[in-house]
Amino acid sequence: MSKRFLHALPPEVFLAMIQVTQAPQSPVLVQQQFTISGIASPTYAGRTLALTVDNQYNAKGPAIDTDGNWTIGFLFQQAGSRRLKIAIDSESAEVVVQVVTTPPPPANRLRFITVPQPITVGQTFVFTGEADGYANDAQLLLRADQKYELARPTVQVGKWQAVVGFNQAGSRLLEIIGAGQDRAQVTITVTGTTPPRSPRVSFTNLPQGVRTEQVIVLQGNAAGYSDGAELVLRADQRTELARPKVQAGQWQTTALFHQSGKRLIEIIGSEQDRAQITLDVQAAPSSLQLFPRTAWTTQATPTSLPDLQPQRITLHHTTFTALAVNASQAQEVARMQSLWSSNVNGNGWSDLGYHYIIMPSGRIYVGRSERKRGAHDVINDGLGIAFDGLYTTATITNQQFQSAIALCTQLCQRYGFKDPVTPVPTPTADFGTRNIPLICGHRDRVATACPGSEGGRTVRLAEIRQTVKTKL
Repeated sequence: MSKRFLHALPPEVFLAMIQVTQAPQSPVLVQQQFTISGIASPTYAGRTLALTVDNQYNAKGPAIDTDGNWTIGFLFQQAGSRRLKIAIDSESAEVVVQVVTTPPPPANRLRFITVPQPITVGQTFVFTGEADGYANDAQLLLRADQKYELARPTVQVGKWQAVVGFNQAGSRLLEIIGAGQDRAQVTITVTGTTPPRSPRVSFTNLPQGVRTEQVIVLQGNAAGYSDGAELVLRADQRTELARPKVQAGQWQTTALFHQSGKRLIEIIGSEQDRAQITLDVQAAPSSLQLFPRTAWTTQATPTSLPDLQPQRITLHHTTFTALAVNASQAQEVARMQSLWSSNVNGNGWSDLGYHYIIMPSGRIYVGRSERKRGAHDVINDGLGIAFDGLYTTATITNQQFQSAIALCTQLCQRYGFKDPVTPVPTPTADFGTRNIPLICGHRDRVATACPGSEGGRTVRLAEIRQTVKTKL
């Protein structure tokens, strides 16, 4: 699980001995996996919950954990207002879930108010708008043509303002972008003559023998830029790799590629100031069956998310009903898309909460960019790896186990985690400071049943730690 629900649930889901603590608060799609979690009296530990759908369909639920926690992974095949009853003996709780065939349109909280006209090349103009429900100092992104960052205005008393200029004439699409899928668009016409200009940014000292999963250094010059000016490093005209800052007319950053092939790399200073190179990225010999983010989505991780310097690795389970070990890649891609929809449309997050998902087949899918802070254990100071499936009582597959060892070994080497076994003082969300190893479970830091049984037995957490240590 990747989020604690702190808001109140409807009164009808609370009863004395069995209580729902997490349930969908917005409509879910037909055949979209979702989770319901709760707590029961510890006297019921080991007992199995009974499920009743719409007062007529009966199903067997999960067993109650030793601490009374329980989690149900569920989906509905038909739309409507669906009632799910969770019971044990004479105690029960009910949850009503709204199931729809198409996603509800997101509420648009961002708007343009002032759009100046006429707009000419080479001059600056003030754009203003509203940002309903955003806190003061929340940062937005103003973008042109879905690729050029113009400004990052902050919200003040529900409003935003940005001063921008344009160096390129023509019809321009402007977007103001906030959290998740919250954005507004307006089309403007910029008149005038686009002045010729030589690029001021460039690449120098290009790396040789670039391989996937290998951190490389890219660097170059940025003539005429002030110290602290931010550039954008992008791959294939769509995937942001880094935002290096200029120092003394130069820039430098690290980059990592999950996908091999000829990659078009750009360093961008403005809409007209950019330099390009092509890197021939070779596939590194590896036992990992790792698939890049582009295998399941065309959307990149939002650039507005906070940066991450990983301090540890946290293991999770998705709580979705596990796919078969021999599931096709097409089924796994559909699962990744369902996970993204659950996190973004269900939880209201900006992106998938985990950095990696390990399928029962052992195939690994890249989720949120490693460069960006995740949404998986409240504190989110580490990399989130989720085993797809529900492992409250079931155990991960051997394929998942082997892939977890290979992935965790690679990440420990990449970020300098030399000892994944010895406990170290670690801040937690619910237990103060605890001594926890650098490879930990979600429940080590948060009051949750994720990633399964206590001590991580069902995800073989102790074995993963020990085996990774032998490989470092």
